[in-house]
Amino acid sequence: MKSSLLLFAIFLISLVSRTLAITASLNTDEGLWIYRGSQFIKRLFEGDLTHTILKHHPGVPNMWLSGSGMLMNCWLNKLFGGFLGVDLPPEITACLNLDGFAINLYILPRLLQAVVTSACMVCIYLLTRRLLGQAIALCTIIILLLEPFFLAYQRFITTDALQADFAILAVLSFLLYLRKDGERKFILASGIFLGLATAAKITALFLLPAIVIIIGLIELGVWQESFPKRGWKQQLRSFRLWVGTILVTFILIFPATWVSPGYVLNRIRDGVLQESDRGFLFFLGQLTHSPGILFYPLVLIYRLSPILQVGLVAISIVLLIPKLRHRLKNMSAIAAIALIAVCVILILSASDNKIDRYINLCLPMLAILAAIGWLEIIAGVRLWVNKLSSQLKISNEWGCLIIFALQLVFLLPYHPYYLTYYNPLFGGAVAAQNIFMIGQGEGLEKVAQWLNQSPHVKETKVASWYSRYFSSYFHGQVLPIDKRIPSGIQPWTQAHRLVFYKNQLQRQLPEPRMLAYFTNQQPLYTVQLQNIDYAWVYPGPLALPEDLKRIQFPLSLAFSEKVRLLGYDLNKTKISSNEDLIVTFYWEFLAPLPADVSIKINLRDRQNNPQNNKNNISNFSSTSLVDGYIFPEQITAGTVIRDVHKLKISPTTPPQHYQLEVEGFSNQGQVIGEVEVMGIRDKGQGGQRR
Repeated sequence: MKSSLLLFAIFLISLVSRTLAITASLNTDEGLWIYRGSQFIKRLFEGDLTHTILKHHPGVPNMWLSGSGMLMNCWLNKLFGGFLGVDLPPEITACLNLDGFAINLYILPRLLQAVVTSACMVCIYLLTRRLLGQAIALCTIIILLLEPFFLAYQRFITTDALQADFAILAVLSFLLYLRKDGERKFILASGIFLGLATAAKITALFLLPAIVIIIGLIELGVWQESFPKRGWKQQLRSFRLWVGTILVTFILIFPATWVSPGYVLNRIRDGVLQESDRGFLFFLGQLTHSPGILFYPLVLIYRLSPILQVGLVAISIVLLIPKLRHRLKNMSAIAAIALIAVCVILILSASDNKIDRYINLCLPMLAILAAIGWLEIIAGVRLWVNKLSSQLKISNEWGCLIIFALQLVFLLPYHPYYLTYYNPLFGGAVAAQNIFMIGQGEGLEKVAQWLNQSPHVKETKVASWYSRYFSSYFHGQVLPIDKRIPSGIQPWTQAHRLVFYKNQLQRQLPEPRMLAYFTNQQPLYTVQLQNIDYAWVYPGPLALPEDLKRIQFPLSLAFSEKVRLLGYDLNKTKISSNEDLIVTFYWEFLAPLPADVSIKINLRDRQNNPQNNKNNISNFSSTSLVDGYIFPEQITAGTVIRDVHKLKISPTTPPQHYQLEVEGFSNQGQVIGEVEVMGIRDKGQGGQRR
């Protein structure tokens, strides 16, 4: 009875932690996986088995779960129209053929995955208990359930959660088979679990080299007390059975392999090669195509909780000191788990394509090792306390409760944005932003919620990094900001608002010039998580009606028969020398213009002399409309363009009031206002941003 209650508690804690605030903080890949899952189920219905491979990962268990969840959404919509609060096609095939998914459609797929991963947590506890004992199993599951980075990916319908869960079950089952009393059912179970893990993400095969090494060590006479020799022939037969079970499992759950195995292998090979040359990464404050050998050690420092780290330090000390090592029970299994974890990390480190989430594959193994380390700490404390007083008793159960409480202390401040966790003992996210790429979608829903309050939200066009993710929350039209659009009209030039994201700015995507055009301006809204900015909203090239109502200096000046200046904004009306004057124009276009349009800005002194002589050349600016990203000849009549220009104030500019002169669309310049340039001694009393 007590054991059943514990299993239920593990399942319940796991399920609640995975489903609490279930619509918050989608991962940027989840939209892709719910789309792939929907297509997977749709193609099954249509009998198109060959094309049930949609990605090289290949993510098959994910597609079964997310596709089944989406199928349930479609059935519910058909039976109870409007139940989901989303307008879906009534016909099932059309419903499964959607390209974009409102946030409510993620609930059922996430619930299904939460049930499966929570069941895996129970299985991890049971197999660990059988292999290493009750105390280690309990401590392991407490650490793992509340480990922030691990939990973050367990909540997402991506490949990482199922790969990590199935992989550790495969490892534990295999080690149970290798024991003296190991049963054949365990090697079959291990093969099934590793087949599922590989079908989730092909990199689960990184476990194989370590398994081969372990078998070799056993047959060389190492770890005899727990893992007896079976003979090379017997080991080879068992290994063939294990690999065969992996392969059969992979094929059974993957319909594409039933009809086109060669096509599947080619897709996987080509996809892995392409992803290994991903590029556009950020590490240690600079852009790189290949983070170095320090990457995963720093990931372990910043992404693991102090509880997990202290346990790992403790077990490392125990394993390195023979006297302490010999006290450990099940030393062979512990050493084997440590060997597998180290091998996986070394293989990951050898690849050019390094992402912090890849470490999830070995996090459950690290949790087991940390649990053993903590139990050794507890044993040492118990021994010390007993010397002081025989009345005080410290049990493993009390130690586990303390670990549970400490893990909660480190976890709860990050709810529900667990991916924003970076080890606070090493400076947290504030320090990590100078080391790693930051953000995988967290905070973008806050941007959408803010924009949804706009009075013209349905007509508002917003260009966003991670546009598929953003469209799940935003009620208007979403346009992409994409590094893969090489030339021509960029979609973001048709937007009223632009949303930039942290790792986008770190990697300077889609290009530095475009980012500089906007980041010279003041954002309308900023999302801050864990004391760093994650997302920014900037006004786009197209003006909304509310933008025109807030023009700082309204005008109505004709610059030709085709263009009218409705007004302008300044970042400062009083500016110091050697600073930038940012001028934002609102141009109303009455007809298309020639392609070679440029906007010239100049300062004129009181004698009406232009300040663009040799000494003050910086007080003159000539740039294209929206820095050349908008083509004037393609602007339709009635469009209002928000156009930003930067004027560098020369350090030699005499302090006084200057007229701001603008020339464009015709040969004649027009004075539109006044700017005060202050001397060095006036800088502390200078103009304020509006």
